[in-house]
Amino acid sequence: MRLDLRPPRLAGHALALSAVSALMLASAVAVRMPHDTHAQADSLLTDTAPEPAMLPLDTTLPVDTAIPLDAAPTPQARTQGADQTQAVAVFNPRNGLPTWLHGLQDVTLYGTGDSPTPMETVPAKAAFLKPLGPFGDTRVQVYFPGDDAHPAAEAWVDATAVEPGSVPTWIAPTSAATGQLPAAPKQLGDADAPHVTARHVAVIDEASGQLIYSVLPYTEVPQASTTKMATTIVALERSPDLTRRIKVTISAMAMAARDGSSTMGIEPGETVSLDTLLHGMMLPSGNDAAEQVAVALADSREQYLDWMNQEAAALGLRDTHFVNPSGMDADGHYSSAYDNAMLARYAMRNPTFRDLAGTDQYTGDGFSMHNLNRLLNNYPGADGVKIGYTDNAQKTFVASATRDGHRVYVSLMHSQDLVGDSTALFDWVWDNFSWN
Repeated sequence: MRLDLRPPRLAGHALALSAVSALMLASAVAVRMPHDTHAQADSLLTDTAPEPAMLPLDTTLPVDTAIPLDAAPTPQARTQGADQTQAVAVFNPRNGLPTWLHGLQDVTLYGTGDSPTPMETVPAKAAFLKPLGPFGDTRVQVYFPGDDAHPAAEAWVDATAVEPGSVPTWIAPTSAATGQLPAAPKQLGDADAPHVTARHVAVIDEASGQLIYSVLPYTEVPQASTTKMATTIVALERSPDLTRRIKVTISAMAMAARDGSSTMGIEPGETVSLDTLLHGMMLPSGNDAAEQVAVALADSREQYLDWMNQEAAALGLRDTHFVNPSGMDADGHYSSAYDNAMLARYAMRNPTFRDLAGTDQYTGDGFSMHNLNRLLNNYPGADGVKIGYTDNAQKTFVASATRDGHRVYVSLMHSQDLVGDSTALFDWVWDNFSWN
């Protein structure tokens, strides 16, 4: 079995803890701004630290702070989300927004900032909410990821009902919280994992969130169009109306001529639905669709990238940073096999995302497209999620498959054979692990 032996970043840990202490005393946060961007494309498949409590509203959240992880000689999951502490007695959104909010009591969700009619009431213990930014006199806009009893929703909540909170354990499992989650599957024998061509591998059990096999899973490398998983889930959380009509300003022909981008084929002057654009991102991996979604849903492309990096921070993705919405090779644009798998695990909880990732063919607004993920039609139980390719990244893939009610994610970076690698790893898991 090949193992991840990345050494712990102890110096970075000391610096991070010192910085957090200073920041809490000064009530200020220094942040790293995203890098500049440009374009390229893909075309084929073949713990514990306090959270910076209150950021100024016009500040980009820190998404790539180097918080070290203990290197382990066995393929165990790294602590993904640091425990976070409340830094102020009363939450006031005017002082800034944390990464997560948690209910002080049962939290009522409203459709608007001034609506008297509740949409839903969520028990305090389940009320983990991502603040989206806007706030009114008494309420703040949030995204509720949903749970077994309550659907996901974009909503408004009373600021007095919430406080800065920690990353939910179901999103970012920690060693201290393993008892709150289903047990990870156990290996039945000592059969080694198959040899694969990918340089970086992470195999993750969905229910427990545990890493059950890895090869250099935390190395920061180009992720190519698997980036579009983040672009898509941000769109779904901030603009859930898929019927929304969008006037096209991006030219697929110009992008393809400039850098060989893969595209869905939109041209300026056309009007298409958000649903069509999301399919155009997830199926043929259209860079034009990704860019159009970014500029249409946010006030600017830069704001959308801020949203994507805030999403990475909220999910505890420490080895991920975005500088474009499509995954083109660019300085400062990277992820890891582990982060990619955990991003997919979170996104696949969203029913609309799950439908997008598992759709083989789609027709809408005059566009006909098919999914580049060939595993969907070639492996029993395969149902997502996203492939990618660039010159620097080579072939990347996060694959999802289920068997006997259990879902597993296989994340591959810098592979030469996406189908062969993922198939071999899925077969090995089903043959050698038990959830009983």
